[in-house]
Amino acid sequence: MDTSLGALRARLFSFRSWDSTGTTLDNRIREAMNAALDRVSGDVPEAVVPDDEHVVLLADVVGGDAEVQARLAPTLDARVLLFVTPAGVPLTTGAPWLPNVTGVLDGVTHLEIVDQNGQVHRRQSREFWSQVVGLNLVYYVSLDRPWDTVAAPGAILDFRLHQPEFFVSDDVTRVLEPARIFDETRQQIWAIDTGGAMRQDMVDYRGDDKGRPFRLWRGRHFQIPAPTKAPVIAPEDKNPWTGPEWEGTFTFVYTYVWGRKDAEWQTAPGGIRDPQWESAPSPPSVVFSHTVEPTDSIFITPTNIDAMMDFGVSGTLRFSRSGLRVRIYVARTSVRTAAPYGPGFERVETDGKYYLLGEVEPTAGAFLWRGAVTPDYQRPLKHSTGYYAYGVFPHQDQRYELDVRVQRLPKNLINDQDTVPIQRDAVLAYLELCLHYMCLMDGVDQTGANQHIMRYNELCRHFRKRYANPGGVVEPRGISGYQSRYRYGRYRDTT
Repeated sequence: MDTSLGALRARLFSFRSWDSTGTTLDNRIREAMNAALDRVSGDVPEAVVPDDEHVVLLADVVGGDAEVQARLAPTLDARVLLFVTPAGVPLTTGAPWLPNVTGVLDGVTHLEIVDQNGQVHRRQSREFWSQVVGLNLVYYVSLDRPWDTVAAPGAILDFRLHQPEFFVSDDVTRVLEPARIFDETRQQIWAIDTGGAMRQDMVDYRGDDKGRPFRLWRGRHFQIPAPTKAPVIAPEDKNPWTGPEWEGTFTFVYTYVWGRKDAEWQTAPGGIRDPQWESAPSPPSVVFSHTVEPTDSIFITPTNIDAMMDFGVSGTLRFSRSGLRVRIYVARTSVRTAAPYGPGFERVETDGKYYLLGEVEPTAGAFLWRGAVTPDYQRPLKHSTGYYAYGVFPHQDQRYELDVRVQRLPKNLINDQDTVPIQRDAVLAYLELCLHYMCLMDGVDQTGANQHIMRYNELCRHFRKRYANPGGVVEPRGISGYQSRYRYGRYRDTT
């Protein structure tokens, strides 16, 4: 069975004895199919093919440890702290420990700062960076909330830098336990309900309980608000189009992103590190056509989110250090063949899908595209609905990589060739749900809608019986819980 959007839509028209009246009706049916796809993934998650997710847990950094020997000091900017030595000298190259300024720590790490009175103040990091002061490279961190610099001028503050939770991708709807630590122990991490984790006091307190994790639970939900203003598009004739991308017709959107995922797994083929969090996209820009503006480059100007968050005042230490960046996407709808550029680039797809073009700092202004950057086909735009955090117990005592089996929300169907990403024997249930929504679109066929939803529910019951427990055997659980801590030796030839 052909399970592409075009083939299934034609089958739905046939079931309803309808004929397509054009693009408007086709799009309405597509929206009904996308709504049905989202519901199927929630009602029968077994129908969605599982995927892998890779997560990195970061080790704590305690300023007073011998291998760290670092402290924090207030600056004249209440949103910025300076890393110093125990003697109060700015931390610089050659110190035992230096903060990672690639974006991996941004946002996911939190700070516990001990003031001169012994009180612990908790802050979330926004961005770690370094800059040259005098002849030395010194290191800073910006905070989510201001630090009271008046109360302790010139203080040298002890700190603990820690990652209290990890986040899976925004499209993950379910974590399929157990997760596994990628090391020689093959440690499994089983899930526990959130209330149970709270009742058993599994939440980390200042690193009291550390070790190799063997429990996880779902925590809070986090979402970056989406931009509400479309990017401003303008031609640039002083910097002509260079290619290899051919001229054409384009539209643009942008998102806000924060943090970066570990480079071991999460770097786009185009070389841009994947973000830890990303907002939903802005409204689309006006259409830019090289038929109207031949050979011109394109200026794409987003909003200045740094200014909106009080990180946009020039001359301050926190200027442009909100941790947020702007991620720009482009959609092509035609190729202008009057002016050839890179050979073969005239045969690219013109389906109107948005792909990653680049990133820019919010305070940098416009992004200039001259065709030299190729949109990243493997990083299409996703409409983020937010991210779930997961806690682990015990708190990680070193860096760990976790391999997690997950179920993802299926990508929306856009083009006729897009294929429904569910198991083949669940397609009939999916079609019944699509027909249910099509009956509701009629506005008068409530009887037909009820019949289709009853058949859908019946097919779902049969599907769950087949796949929920295919072996037919319930795994026994001991009184002490799942056996979760194993260590495996490696064979070594001692001859």
